[in-house]
Parts: sequence; structure tokens; C-alpha cells
Amino acid sequence: MNSQTAPNRFARSEPFEVFTRPQRSRPARLAGLLIRRRVEIAVIVAGLLAWSWLTEHLPTWGAGLVLGVPTLAALAVPVSRRYLHRRVLAVLTRHRLRSVLVQRRVMNWTGNLPVLLWSRPTPVGERVWVLLRAGIDGVDIERNLAHIASGCFARDARISVTRRMTALVLVDVIRRDPLSGPAARPAAPAPRPAARPVLHSVPTRKGA
Repeated sequence: MNSQTAPNRFARSEPFEVFTRPQRSRPARLAGLLIRRRVEIAVIVAGLLAWSWLTEHLPTWGAGLVLGVPTLAALAVPVSRRYLHRRVLAVLTRHRLRSVLVQRRVMNWTGNLPVLLWSRPTPVGERVWVLLRAGIDGVDIERNLAHIASGCFARDARISVTRRMTALVLVDVIRRDPLSGPAARPAAPAPRPAARPVLHSVPTRKGA
């Protein structure tokens, strides 16, 4: 009896999914890495070129002052500090969005992800331009908005499709609510004017 039930037990199998990714060439992977890290590479290259040029005309301590003083000033001034902070968040959001798309398997059957064209700050967070490849539509991204919000450390995420081309969608990462700022708070009621005393005329008796 055991010999008859053993094959039946081992014959049972649960359904499972095998996910494979295509093998891309090294030049293609290197080109993709350079495109994704273009902002970081541009900043590093610009810094190295500036340092190389300054050290040829100034001593080392002078070159350090020329580069260090403007950097510290930009971080100390509130306006420039907020500008740099928002730009850094825009780049970070683009990288985090790609990580979410990879983990959630938002790709076509050949394993190609949507192309993240650009990202920029907005008054409420960041906006990313996403170009959908063949086999991907906006619904694939819309059903993962909750994961995008949590993956980007934001409070919400929204998607909108451009009218001219449905393959180009805009992903808005919401970090702050503009209606919760000081400008949106209800104004204090204006003080009421003091009530004037009402004077009643006192009737006088005739002949008094």
C-alpha cells in the first residue's frame, strides 16, 4: 500500500512561476548605467576638472578655498540649500522609482523596464517622466502606486497620461500637502467693534 501511495504523493506539484531576464551585452549594460548615473557622473567630472584647472594656477590651499567657500555658502544660505535639497531628492526619486519597478516586475515579457527620462522638483514633491515600452501601459504603473510611494519615502504617488502620446506618463511623488502650510490655515477672526451704548431718552413731565 505504501508503494502505491508514494508515487501519487510525489506526483503532486504546486504551480509556480519562473521569471527569467534576458542576457544583455556588457556595452548595453554599461550604457544603461551611464545614462542612469548621468547626474552624479557630471558632478564628479565637473569637480575634477575644476580642481585640476585651479591647482595649475593656484596652490592647493587656494584651490581648496575657491571650491570650498562657494560650496559652504550654498549650503548655508536657506534659498540655495533648499534648491540643492530638492534637486537631490529629484535624482533620488528617479533611482528609487526604478528600484520599485524592478522589484514589482513592471516590465514587458522581454524584461525591459520603462525608460525614466527625467525628473524635476514640484511644489509638492517630484515629477518623473516615464516612457513606456511596448507591452506596458499606464495601468501597470497605476496598480503599484502604493509601492512607489513607500519606496520613495513619500506620502502618496499619482500618475497622469499625456494627451498627445499615451506611452508617455507622468508619475508625481507627493511629499507634502500645499494646503497644510501656514497660508492655508484659517485666518483669525477680525475683532468685533465695541458695541456702542444705546442712549434711551427719558420722558420728562410737563411743568417740571
